[in-house]
Formats: sequence, C-alpha cells, structure tokens
Amino acid sequence: MTARSPDDQVTSAFDDADYPAYTMGRAAAMLGVTPEFLRSLDAAGLLTPDRSAGGHRCYSRTELALAARVRELLDGHTILSAACRIAELERDLAAAHTRITELEQTVSAPRRAAQAPAPPG
Repeated sequence: MTARSPDDQVTSAFDDADYPAYTMGRAAAMLGVTPEFLRSLDAAGLLTPDRSAGGHRCYSRTELALAARVRELLDGHTILSAACRIAELERDLAAAHTRITELEQTVSAPRRAAQAPAPPG
C-alpha cells in the first residue's frame, strides 16, 4: 500500500462532498438561515453533522445541499400544502413499489422457468 502525501489528503478532502468542512456559523451564513434552523434539522434527525474536537457542529456540502432544499421547500408553503405534497409523494412511492414488484416478477418468471428441472420423460 502506498502512503498518501499530505497534498493528496487535502485534495481528497476538498473534493469529498461529505467532508465536514463548514462550521455552523459559516453554513448558516452560506444558506441565509439562522444557526437555530440548522439545529432544528439536526434535532429532527435530518442532518447528522460531525463534531469538531471542541464539540462544534461541522457540515458537509451534501448536508448543506439538503438543508438548502428544506429551506426552499419551506419558503412559501403552508403546513397544509406541505402535508398535501407529502401525501402525493407517498401515493407515488407506493405506486412505484408496486410497479417494481411487477417488473421483478416479470423478469424472474423466465429465469425460474429456465432453472426448473426437466420433467422425467
């Protein structure tokens, strides 16, 4: 195994969207939200930021993108419109699961037939 140089490690962390590079204050400023908003996403279990050695939350670009999407979804929506959208998505997800099951059965039927032992003859 070849040892990685410090430059390689920095480049890898820089390119890694899951690297926890942003403090709460920086993340909040980038998103235009309050630190309390980020804490609420953490409390809700949506985000699980890493912690620095001092115990401070550190966010990755992936987490910031998710927080930005939540903020976007909240802007201009009422609780009723959000609940309706969730219900629509649940219905769509159930239909997709049904369709996946149907397709899996369609694909596996010829395989089962091909693997079945030949009748004694």
